[in-house]
Amino acid sequence: MKDFYKDKFKYNLNINQKIIQNLLENKEKLNDRILTLISHTLNAHHIWNSRMLNTQIVHKVWDIYDYEKMISIDIENNDNSLKAIENFDLDESIDYVTMINEPFCNTRQDILYHILNHSNYHRAQINTELKNLGLNSITTDYIFYKRQ
Repeated sequence: MKDFYKDKFKYNLNINQKIIQNLLENKEKLNDRILTLISHTLNAHHIWNSRMLNTQIVHKVWDIYDYEKMISIDIENNDNSLKAIENFDLDESIDYVTMINEPFCNTRQDILYHILNHSNYHRAQINTELKNLGLNSITTDYIFYKRQ
């Protein structure tokens, strides 16, 4: 199962980097919603990693970043997800408190899957915004990624 998640996070990083690069190239034409969505996606990934690795959460869920900073945040997020995959039991339960102070518990595997699913959801929203602005979207389908 660890190889499965390593592969999916490699895909996640690849597609995020392509989207961020596209946003950098078009940043003067973008709306605030795109900036909010991509920042939120990266922040949420960081927060879930922090919960899995028991490290301090330094990004708030709605913090906003310059597009230039997003490349390094995304790489750091990926590196930390890989640490969680490689160094811990994926079936281990993680106790955490939500942003509104509610206690919950999920397995590391469930959290990893959520990160991937959450990222896909917001990438689709970003692509819709890009199309609405008349800009090129990025193909994010996993199968297209695997064909490369």
